Amino acid sequence: MFMILVTFAMPEEKPHIEWNENVLPVQTGIGKVLAVSQVAKHLHQPVELIISVGFCGGLNGTRQGDLVLASSARQWDLFLGDLDIPLGHGYAMHAPVSWPEISLEGIPEPRRGMIISGDRFVDRSVHIDPSAIAVDMETAALAVLACELGIPFVSLREASDVADGPQHDTHAQFMERIADRGPDYSAAVEELIARGPEGISAPEKI
Repeated sequence: MFMILVTFAMPEEKPHIEWNENVLPVQTGIGKVLAVSQVAKHLHQPVELIISVGFCGGLNGTRQGDLVLASSARQWDLFLGDLDIPLGHGYAMHAPVSWPEISLEGIPEPRRGMIISGDRFVDRSVHIDPSAIAVDMETAALAVLACELGIPFVSLREASDVADGPQHDTHAQFMERIADRGPDYSAAVEELIARGPEGISAPEKI
């Protein structure tokens, strides 16, 4: 018997799926502090997979509505100035972590790559990492937690906005459009739950 945590920040991000006793939906609230603290409440159980889902901002070619299957993460808003201060615990600056890519039948061509996380909204006025495909507020922190505890981890996001370019709908229009059918990653979450932790790895420090 294993426990799978499916985390999301807001109720609108909750996958539209059939839940069972082995799968626990965890609504964390927005941001890295709440994400980790709410997941920590459940770590007394034998958690064998964390699936982090939610909306994100598209970067560097990721369009509104694209599904993002991240393979690495870093904390974009971490800043220690020009001082020579070690980050600690063996992590490089911005606490980057990575994990092996997986394939999902329900999403044959996701956007794959690095997602950057921070506690502020990003737009074209902010320096954006040219190698990142999306930005959110929780993935990097949850990935570091999974790395520290050796828990298999998947980050699956849907781009609700575009942070560095034009988009077809406003955020409000996007939210209205998915209100009834739910996020487009719902079927992929069901696929991941059916698969279980086998073949999915924990993140590793970069």
